Amino acid sequence: MLEKEIERVGIPAVLISTLIPTAKLVGANRVVQGIAVTNPMGNPKVSNKEEKALRKGMLESAFELLTAEMPDQQETGH
Repeated sequence: MLEKEIERVGIPAVLISTLIPTAKLVGANRVVQGIAVTNPMGNPKVSNKEEKALRKGMLESAFELLTAEMPDQQETGH
């Protein structure tokens, strides 16, 4: 997982994913819930205005996680 490798060298990173359990299983520390597997950062069923607000909220969550202190995880991700 790319997020985990970036974190390993000391750079905070956030993963936006719809597969939260899988992300946690492989050791991702900072994960934001995406919308759908086919389009994690958007929803084609809503208006442009609603989608912009949706994406803004996800990015704000990601930025909050970037500044959060995360406990060190073991190599196994558990």
